[in-house]
Amino acid sequence: MGPSAAEEHPGGRTDHEETMPSGAQVLFAPLEQAQKEESSPSEKENDDEEPARSAIYDYASEKSLSHEESKLFYQHSRETRQHDLDGPSLPSRARTFSLNYEGRGTRPRYRSGGYHDLMPGRETGLEATQSYAPSRQSASTHAATAHDHGKHPYGGHATAAPNSNGGQEDNASQQIERPLLDDSGIHPELQEMSSMIQKVLDLRHKYMEISLQRPGDNPKDHSSWEVYPEPPKPVWTNDPTASASPSATISRVASKAHFGAEQDMSMSRSQVSLSSVAEEPVRPRPATPPRKQRKPGQDIGSDFDMSYFEPLPGKDGTMAFELDEGSVFQVYENGEALQDKRPWIQVPTLRDYYIDLNIVKEVSEDGPIKSFAFRELQILDGKFNLYSLENSYAEMMESKGVPHRDFYNVRKVDTHVHHSACMNSKHLLRFIKCKLKKAARDIVMHRDGKEMTLQDVFDSLNMTAYDLSIDTLDTHAHTDSFHRFDKFNLKYNPVGSSRLREIFLKTDNYIQGRYLAELTREVIADLENSKYQMVEWRISIYGRTLDEWDKLAAWVIDNKLVSHNVRWLIQIPRLYSLYKKQKIVKNFEQLIVNIFQPLYEVTHDPSSHPKLHAFLHRVIGFDSVDDESKVERRYHRKFPTPRDWDGPENPMYNYWIYHLWGNMVALNHWRKRRGFGTFVLRPHCGEAGDVEHLQSAVLCCHSISHGLLLRKASLLQYIFYLDQIGIAMSPLSNNALFLAYDRNPFQVYFRRGLNVSLSTDDPLQFAYTKEPLIEEYSVAAQICKLSAVDMCELAQHSVVQSGFEHELKQRWLGPNYHLPGVQGNNVAKTNVPNLREEFRHSTLQHEREM
Repeated sequence: MGPSAAEEHPGGRTDHEETMPSGAQVLFAPLEQAQKEESSPSEKENDDEEPARSAIYDYASEKSLSHEESKLFYQHSRETRQHDLDGPSLPSRARTFSLNYEGRGTRPRYRSGGYHDLMPGRETGLEATQSYAPSRQSASTHAATAHDHGKHPYGGHATAAPNSNGGQEDNASQQIERPLLDDSGIHPELQEMSSMIQKVLDLRHKYMEISLQRPGDNPKDHSSWEVYPEPPKPVWTNDPTASASPSATISRVASKAHFGAEQDMSMSRSQVSLSSVAEEPVRPRPATPPRKQRKPGQDIGSDFDMSYFEPLPGKDGTMAFELDEGSVFQVYENGEALQDKRPWIQVPTLRDYYIDLNIVKEVSEDGPIKSFAFRELQILDGKFNLYSLENSYAEMMESKGVPHRDFYNVRKVDTHVHHSACMNSKHLLRFIKCKLKKAARDIVMHRDGKEMTLQDVFDSLNMTAYDLSIDTLDTHAHTDSFHRFDKFNLKYNPVGSSRLREIFLKTDNYIQGRYLAELTREVIADLENSKYQMVEWRISIYGRTLDEWDKLAAWVIDNKLVSHNVRWLIQIPRLYSLYKKQKIVKNFEQLIVNIFQPLYEVTHDPSSHPKLHAFLHRVIGFDSVDDESKVERRYHRKFPTPRDWDGPENPMYNYWIYHLWGNMVALNHWRKRRGFGTFVLRPHCGEAGDVEHLQSAVLCCHSISHGLLLRKASLLQYIFYLDQIGIAMSPLSNNALFLAYDRNPFQVYFRRGLNVSLSTDDPLQFAYTKEPLIEEYSVAAQICKLSAVDMCELAQHSVVQSGFEHELKQRWLGPNYHLPGVQGNNVAKTNVPNLREEFRHSTLQHEREM
């Protein structure tokens, strides 16, 4: 490192001025002088006993600094930075420094002496030291930044020293010959790589726009959407950011317009020809008499009434739907369009999808682009390291200045948890024992031509309630399930018995899922009592019969499993080969029809499935689940249509994803036109298996769960960062199945700025407490050394990733949560310092602008 770098980044402290760098003398002289003058005579007598300090960084001596010394150092660094910005000023106080933190009235700024000066090709020192004004860089700054990148073909960052004119003079750029640069000052190879990356992003934006998975596309994201049942009123009436304020009301009204503007700026317009049919506004609800709100955790579902949805919306007059030759449902405006086969929405065909997927594959496997993405990710890692070293104390002080909020009382959403395993093993054990003691004579199943009571079932297992324990229940996933997905699935069978799984953990059984409904209400009560924990439960639709949707909706609505803490995702197991073997379905098309036809019917005429219409009010989207580690073999040179896929082999992952996405497209447009909620695709992806799964997710998926394989695909990881694609990670689950905790990339993703959140996956197999989400956070905090700010940032990510309504997100995160950077951050609600938000936003903006 050159002399200028050494001056700005002192390596240590010493008692000998001749061995100390000049920058270190300036930095530490006032601090040491103040310490000497304030020390007592007894302390001065013991100075000779202290260990000698050297210019080499010593961890032990660094940790020995007192809390007061840290404050002095921090205050002096602020004054030095302000001096650098404002030029020469009056001499600062040499004796003492103010210990009062000024973060309450003004926003602190992160230091520019480190991360920006080390990387002058990324941002200039002036940009780094600007205050947190919510404004974008000017066009001239963009041009200067692009010119700096042109000097380094791979985004290199040679150390630059200021010249006499105050500008940046790059020594390394002098060695690059001028013919290597084109007219715009950008290296041709870098320009080509950037254009290829942008091409992948444009493809993703096209697929997101066609399927209405962008922010603001869902009617639930608009202020006119009414959340039912109404969530509890805020208890803290002194909150200045309460939604009753005029500014919050104005923000809610303007949110729809902002979402539209953001889409026009950030998303490329696709070539899909949309009809000029006007969208119906969200239907206003009839006035209902005010109801007394129930207390959280009590009388679950008592505030829900099916009469809220009555009268049901009528049939959509001229609109019609039909399955086309590619086994994709199409919507037609009228009978004439149906006869002429002129669909309302042009859905890309399977051929178009594979052409686009091949483009993503070629770009992600290109050697120079992979190297470029790897280096950019390493730079992001280094930026966060330097930012943390320089600003951890400032973050802590800003967090302490926020009243009331801490990690425990910021909202956090469990973005990936399976409903059948939503309780911990102790909870399930206690419930089974209770039922065996109080309801042993309940008839629970029909087997071998006779009805069996609960007592008969346990007699057949030769067990009593006294014999049951956590060990005999055997639902915890231990080391024997590592890389054994088949053994892991057996953990869903309490005591190893499929009969107990059918009785206690199934919605469609002899007792109509009554036991599981009671167990679910107990879990909901725990969630509501915790107040700040929300869940998105994944529940299965298998596609074996057409009436599965009606049965599931009846189970939820009849048992009133409705809570302001709970939303639902529909998981679709990729089990076609099993159904084909059992002769349940004839071909893959029949499975698609069983999954999507009821959804098109209820959208066309809600009165045809009234309970399903009410249930879909709280459904977010779709998930696709199965063992990703299974080897996928391509049996066909050209994939057949689902109508012709009648063999015993299971379709490949990307084939499944296309047909889930393709059948969502027209459905979402139709539902939005009618004012109903739309769906997103959030599958399990990248847990194991082929990297090609992630390539499909880049095109078609709103967000994913797991994403472990991104650590092996640098370009795809960079794409996930640039577009902030959500990743719900479950390190405890991965630790038991596919990847040891210390090798989990969760911490690396978070430090680089990827949009990651923590989730529990299967509390029944992995959790030991009744708050599995807090358990997941606590383990991550200990192993990954997460600070309180880190954990609050993860909680904020989980809320943004979730499918909860826009109105609720405004209440939990602030009225402008959808705005970027500091503009959208409300520290009083998120407990994430503006300092962190500005760093994340400015870093992301720079990468995008490159």
